[in-house]
Amino acid sequence: MDIVTKVLTSMLASLKKRNTIDLIWILWRTDFKLKYNDSILGFIWVLIKPFSIFLILYLVLTNIFPFQEEHFVIYLLIGNVFISFWTEGTNLGLDSLLSRAGLITKVNFPRYTVLISSTSIALVNFLINTIIVFIFVFVNGLRPSLMDVFWYFLCSGILYMLIITVSMFLSILYVRFRDLKQIWELFNQLLFWMTPVFYSYEALASKNEIFGLILYWLNPVSVLLISAREAIMENNITLQLNVLAVMSLFLVLFYIGYNFYKKQIKKIAEYF
Repeated sequence: MDIVTKVLTSMLASLKKRNTIDLIWILWRTDFKLKYNDSILGFIWVLIKPFSIFLILYLVLTNIFPFQEEHFVIYLLIGNVFISFWTEGTNLGLDSLLSRAGLITKVNFPRYTVLISSTSIALVNFLINTIIVFIFVFVNGLRPSLMDVFWYFLCSGILYMLIITVSMFLSILYVRFRDLKQIWELFNQLLFWMTPVFYSYEALASKNEIFGLILYWLNPVSVLLISAREAIMENNITLQLNVLAVMSLFLVLFYIGYNFYKKQIKKIAEYF
């Protein structure tokens, strides 16, 4: 890791006068190589991890708890890809500053590039998995319109913006409070069950209105997932007001998070 830090230090020092995209690209490429370089399967893990979870859920749910949802494979696959995107993105964002502590203390460069480069690994993984999703969609005879596909990616884009925004808080706080990683992992496990990844929202809401209200209004991941999934599977764009509410939430949190990040990042090196 020290060698990598030295290499990156020299590279970033020579790029001070170049644009920010160059910095993000170098950091992203380095993070990606470090993540998969020592692995035998390497980049294949991008596909193995989410699809192994999908396969286990599918086998259990279809054999032990039979679901009546039409095209359940697609239903489960989209849900799993979305929740994996959120989990991986926020985990990478949380660790973005601490994992680059040696670089941050030695080179002066825009700190937000570290946050973007780290979370964009999850974005690339999500896009790759989305290609697989659309292969399954067409194989199963579903034909979403261009507007449906646009809505799917709009919801995905809003989710990524939420990941970056939440990571602004997490990355700063994690440097000071190292227990935050375990707390956030627990939170994401709870969020998985609070998001209709494999179960039907309508069936659950009919039995428990309070839980349905939580899914619809207090869980932005759930709102974006339901809306994107219905666009692809049912050619029906729904929950526009809910998605607009999530977008408004993002704007408010982004404003607060940006100012918090900008203020705290100046003295973050004291806690490395």
